[in-house]
Amino acid sequence: MRTGATGPGIAAQSSYGGTPFMPPNSQSWGLYRGTGLPGATQEEWPQAPAWRSFGGGPELPPPPVDDPCAPAVLGTISQPLPAPPDEVARVNVALHLRRPLLVTGEPGTGKSSLAYRISGELGLGPVLRWPITSLSTLREGLYDGPHEGPHEGHDASEYGGGIRLGPLGTAFLPYRRPRVLLIDRLDRAEIGLPEDLCTVLTAGGFSLPDRTVRCRAFPVVVITTTGERDLPSDLVRRCVTLRTQRPGPNLLRAIAANRFPSEPGRPGPAPDAVDAFVERAAATEGPVLERFLDALRLAADGVLQAVAEDGDWQEAVDTLWQWTAPEEP
Repeated sequence: MRTGATGPGIAAQSSYGGTPFMPPNSQSWGLYRGTGLPGATQEEWPQAPAWRSFGGGPELPPPPVDDPCAPAVLGTISQPLPAPPDEVARVNVALHLRRPLLVTGEPGTGKSSLAYRISGELGLGPVLRWPITSLSTLREGLYDGPHEGPHEGHDASEYGGGIRLGPLGTAFLPYRRPRVLLIDRLDRAEIGLPEDLCTVLTAGGFSLPDRTVRCRAFPVVVITTTGERDLPSDLVRRCVTLRTQRPGPNLLRAIAANRFPSEPGRPGPAPDAVDAFVERAAATEGPVLERFLDALRLAADGVLQAVAEDGDWQEAVDTLWQWTAPEEP
């Protein structure tokens, strides 16, 4: 009987969704290779276009290289996920032109994780994440204050006056190399925020009560949206656009290999369990990635084997798939 609980390591297949995956050429024109490996690129950054050079200063010390949030977002570095060539090309266009990257797609297609891939590969430090809600304002993203007394927060001490910079404000500080800013789910915002954001992106900086802050290197801005609400054309035309695709069978297998690497004492889900849940995911409408990973986690923990002992193995697979559904079946 199939166990679905333990087995040999899952081998990532070299294709993306059904299209053969071609690793980015090492002689590519772009800085970003899409390998997911830190230090994969050693080239100097290309000179910014004259109309995207802002000359802020004085230059600040670089941030720490390691991002404590990256492992939870990206999984194991030993099994990096393949990047589709079109995604790699569009990221590089955004880097060369110093334009934001507007990433659209359904949940679970890697929109937010792209910011962490870029930062990790290019060594740009912790991602500055700004999660957007219907109540978010430009001021919230730029800074908070002034307050009386000391406040904790990145770069608060440099600006004094009790001012604490937000993720957007921190991204536009005058670092020599760009920071990575993730503006997550901008389509949740009221229409005024995307319009206000255009002023900062165009000026390369913002004003505090007693001074002007301008970037030295324009940040790598990744804006995500599910497309539920149209964004203003003034913002969209300033961005390089990218649409992420629903993960196909081969990418799901690569994700399984990334999230459940073969390690001594920590067996992952067996290949037959992976194949079974890949089939269920392919036949399911809507976002499936989190559900797919949850089902594999249960299989790796022996739940699939325990359920299958009382009946048919395929019925046990269906049972776990139902358990991980976001709504009651």
